Amino acid sequence: MRLLKPFLLLFFLSLTPAQAQYEHLLGKSYSEKMAGIHSMYKDLINIPDSLQRAKKAEQIRIFARANHDKALELNVDFFMVFWNAFYQRQPKNIALNKLKQQLASASKGNVDFLRARSLRALAEFYWNFLENYELAFEQYLLLDKELASTNPEDYPEMARDLMQIGKAYYFFQDYAVARGYFKRAIAVPEIPMNTMVINDARNTLGLCYERLNNLDSSDYYYGQVLKTPFAEAKVWKRIATGNLGANMYLRKQYDKAIPLLETDLYGSLSENDFGCAAGASILLADIFREKGKVEQAATFIQYAKDNIEKAGQPDRLRLLYPVMSRWYAARGDNGQSQQFMDSSIAAINRYNEKFSALKVLRAKQKLDRQNEELRLAEFILERQQKIAERNLLILLVLILCIVFALTYFIQKKRQLANDLKLQKTKQELELAALDLSRFTESIREKNKLIEKLESRNPEEDKAGILAELHQSTILTEDEWQSFQRLFDKAQPGFIPRVREKYSELSVGELRYFALCRLNLSTKEMAAMLGVSPNAVQVMGHRIRKKLNLSEHAALEQLIRTA
Repeated sequence: MRLLKPFLLLFFLSLTPAQAQYEHLLGKSYSEKMAGIHSMYKDLINIPDSLQRAKKAEQIRIFARANHDKALELNVDFFMVFWNAFYQRQPKNIALNKLKQQLASASKGNVDFLRARSLRALAEFYWNFLENYELAFEQYLLLDKELASTNPEDYPEMARDLMQIGKAYYFFQDYAVARGYFKRAIAVPEIPMNTMVINDARNTLGLCYERLNNLDSSDYYYGQVLKTPFAEAKVWKRIATGNLGANMYLRKQYDKAIPLLETDLYGSLSENDFGCAAGASILLADIFREKGKVEQAATFIQYAKDNIEKAGQPDRLRLLYPVMSRWYAARGDNGQSQQFMDSSIAAINRYNEKFSALKVLRAKQKLDRQNEELRLAEFILERQQKIAERNLLILLVLILCIVFALTYFIQKKRQLANDLKLQKTKQELELAALDLSRFTESIREKNKLIEKLESRNPEEDKAGILAELHQSTILTEDEWQSFQRLFDKAQPGFIPRVREKYSELSVGELRYFALCRLNLSTKEMAAMLGVSPNAVQVMGHRIRKKLNLSEHAALEQLIRTA
């Protein structure tokens, strides 16, 4: 713990500079703190050592987290990704992945317009480092959609984004589309923070109209640059002045053009803007050649050559060589004039070939992009088809399982119903047999009573037994019907078979068949039928006669097998 306290003290002391320096950024909207954010970025840029820069960035992150300001923390993350990708010689594939991750992160929590700024950074990387113009345009179009729902007062960098999209279309000479973006950019309220961007858009809008041969509109937008009240736009006032001089040159108003172009030339030289100095020198050389001042024209030709070399812009030779060809012709040196005419044609062809190659490259990139999207769409379609086929197979298997389950349960239910029906039938048969057995046993008991009664001596008192027997009715008609129902359950189909086979038998004789089927004795049958044993024997004799049976045993055999 003794070692921990000094460490914490040093830690909090190390946070003090960040706390004091960036406390004013906490809890502010982006428009309120944009200047402070850019100042923070400059502080980080001014640290020459990359490790020290990373350490400073981490201190600001810790300060932001301690104050629960997620926006400040994300702004530091954005700067580090952007700086490492554009200025730290980071491998291109790593830089690209980091920029994509930054965009994904910004899209999840779009604070301080980080999604728009991340799209712009990714587009710049595609354009400047990978020279993949089609993917750059793709990001610019996404950026344009992002800006469509954005209030410029909340996002002062909107003018910069719109101007940059317009510059991309201007580069590929799509001036009509470029104009739209430049006009949207200059419609953003101008403040010292964005005046450079807005006047860049005004100046390039003037160039669009100049390329479209609408010099009056071109003059108007150059004039708007000159009217800006902000001192920060001084360089654009000088450039717009030179472009106004170029318009006068195109109108052949040379006396008006000369002072404007000279202002641009000498201002450019003082600012080391050698490209603009070369452009102004070429036009001044041609003007003085037209005015017959060959020596002054020669001076500006030399200025143009020197500044083209200093600027490293050999493409401007396509503009200088025709002027030099006319200058030699003015001096009467037709050989040199023709030589520079040939050189101008070659320079123009080289420029056109280079530009054509860029257009072809963009077209190829567009085709490659479309093919990639087509392959991706085919892959997605194929994957969706496989998923659909798999889902269909799963559905079919599920349906089959359901059908099998239903079939099984239906069969099981039917089997159970049959088993219950069979069990019920079996129980009914067993119950019928039991009832018939009880009924028969009752008859036997009654028969025993009769025998007992008959076996008693006359002098014995038969009153009690007779009373007991009298109380038990022996086979009334209702009892016979009950007996027959029980018999049909115990011996199903017996009586119908006998009736069908031996139709000549009477109802009483059918009863005889049924009682014999139960193996009752003659006395038992007599008791049940309510007749004497002799009557039962007579009935058996009559049946044998009807059926042509000689012996009683033959009748019993017939009854058993019926």
